[in-house]
Amino acid sequence: MGPSSRRARLVGGALATLLAAAASAAAQGAPALARLALAERKVEIARKGAAFQAAVEGGPVRVGEALRTGPDAVARLELPWMALTLAPGSTLRFPDAFLLAASLEDGRALVETRGHETLKIVTAEAEVRGQGRAAVRRQGRSTLVTCLSGRFLVQGAEKSVALSARRGTVVTAGRPPTAPEAVPAAPETLWPGKDPVYVAPGESLDLRWEGEAPAYLVELLPVGSDIVLLQRDVARPPARIEVPWEGAFRWRVSARDARGLEGVPSEDGFIAVDAR
Repeated sequence: MGPSSRRARLVGGALATLLAAAASAAAQGAPALARLALAERKVEIARKGAAFQAAVEGGPVRVGEALRTGPDAVARLELPWMALTLAPGSTLRFPDAFLLAASLEDGRALVETRGHETLKIVTAEAEVRGQGRAAVRRQGRSTLVTCLSGRFLVQGAEKSVALSARRGTVVTAGRPPTAPEAVPAAPETLWPGKDPVYVAPGESLDLRWEGEAPAYLVELLPVGSDIVLLQRDVARPPARIEVPWEGAFRWRVSARDARGLEGVPSEDGFIAVDAR
């Protein structure tokens, strides 16, 4: 059973190259900085000096432009050396400035590098850069950073801290980052777990796990891919989802503490979606 034709291009790994996006952008008079590899549900883009409008999956993103995701949307941006996944309710801007950076105005971005240092991620409270994988979340007047792998430097109020894997920090407006600390442990005893549960496309499924955290982050990905197709902030389990595509999927969950600082993801559980 295969995923729908719309998602097969992503799940199967047949992603168009950044060069194609660059050629498209060049035809419009501006070089492409990134390609919008995934636009799931309501994802909007604001061209420089224009209002937000529906984004086109596979299209280019340029300096001076911004992306925002709806309350149940996910977007993935691919640059030659890194990727950014935007959670629901996020706004990311690439300021037209001398030093290239990505400005996270609201929401959450998962930063992944491919052997090089990331583009600097800037919020109103902090600057983040490094190598590996990190979750950067802006809520209220705070920025929360979790290093999932590698090493990241977080700066705020002219002071900085270095994060190694499974360590996090919180930066509140006008204050330096808190000392690196252990992040919440991964939830356990997932259902569905290693034995996949079979459902029909669009059928409701209640995901369950063990844990006492005040909040969690749930993600759904295709088997064999790191592309997040569905992401939700939820309270305690269960969390109800509906998967609209056919195929084999894995899901995972991360705990968040009372401040919102994110922990490492759990092991994978598996879901098989079959119209038959």
